[in-house]
Amino acid sequence: MIKKAKWSLAAAAAVAVCLGLSLPASAEEGGLDTELEQFWSADRDVRVIENRLFEREGRFGAGLYTGLLSSDPFFYYFPVGVRATYHFSNSLGVEVGGAFMDAPFLTHNTELTDFLQESRRESFNSATDTMDRYLWRANAVAVWSPFYGKLAILQRKLAHFDLNVAGGLGMVQVERPGLDTAGQPSLSGEAFNHITMEVVTGVGAHFYITDSLLVRLDGRGYLYRGAELVHNTDSFFRQLKFPMEFLVGATYLF
Repeated sequence: MIKKAKWSLAAAAAVAVCLGLSLPASAEEGGLDTELEQFWSADRDVRVIENRLFEREGRFGAGLYTGLLSSDPFFYYFPVGVRATYHFSNSLGVEVGGAFMDAPFLTHNTELTDFLQESRRESFNSATDTMDRYLWRANAVAVWSPFYGKLAILQRKLAHFDLNVAGGLGMVQVERPGLDTAGQPSLSGEAFNHITMEVVTGVGAHFYITDSLLVRLDGRGYLYRGAELVHNTDSFFRQLKFPMEFLVGATYLF
């Protein structure tokens, strides 16, 4: 047993030499285990970058964005918008913004709309037979960013980001068909513009390119009351619409 213990101590000493450690005089009393623990233990001390590299508290941000709104069965949109943000702290801010969609290159028919136009020809009017068509929207939301993190890119560069949730109120203008007394689109083919309030919810991620430049990815949902038709006139909840859009943009911090 004594011989075996001596061989174990010799092996431990060899490992210590390879690692550049000096063998303490009390090795026979367990000092070697203490020295090696910092290398082999799961609880060894590892340096971690704890502080935020990019600060937003008290700063204004201005940005541009575009995206895709495709939850409507008759149209899909590529909204183009602007937004401005003030950050009360690194995690809390308020943001106002608006998007425009009333242009031929921003609003497009879905395959369903093209099919109906082809099959019904002159009797089909996409402006009046397909319910709401979005023209523009504007809103104000509170943005809360509770999670701040870092990613190692190829073990060479750290990418800083935060994840956020947003909520607030806004207004949307839609082109809505004129309805007859039965709650159906009017045969006259007329439509009118209608502005209604909506509730805004969303989630997003901000990626820091520099101290002042952010790239943003956002998903937003808009809850509002749609047209009252013959099939939903007795139910408020069946009149609710909830279109969703996915946005990409950039913000500059001042």
